[in-house]
Amino acid sequence: MTEEEMIQMTRENVALLNARDLDHYLERIDESYVGESEMFPTGLRGPEAVRRQLSMLLAAFPDLHVEIEQILASGDHVVSRLRLTGTHKGSFAGIAPTGKTVSWGGCGVSQIRNGKAIRGRVYADNASLFEQLGVFAIPKAAVAANP
Repeated sequence: MTEEEMIQMTRENVALLNARDLDHYLERIDESYVGESEMFPTGLRGPEAVRRQLSMLLAAFPDLHVEIEQILASGDHVVSRLRLTGTHKGSFAGIAPTGKTVSWGGCGVSQIRNGKAIRGRVYADNASLFEQLGVFAIPKAAVAANP
């Protein structure tokens, strides 16, 4: 695939997620897929593991919306900077539903081969998410005054 085709595929993937069309989304995940994230330290293997992870996320945030802020492609890799928003209506990472509307950033790095994702890594601002859910407070650094 060309870099432009991979960028288009990524845009389509986000649209499929936002439409909750997991079946078509998962058709773009190779059986050999390996996914990594700090939320899943043992990793995700294959499309069905991705289905379980996405189903858990969508159960916790049923109105989840993903917005692409930036996409870059190089070789067989695509990097997407994302903004996720949703209302916490289901259990998430052991946190009971709070009813809070949250917004957090993330970055996904995908390796594409033969039109399917074979490897992925998600970097998410989970500290900001957990702070918005009331799990903990992030200490704020003091800003130095200009002389």
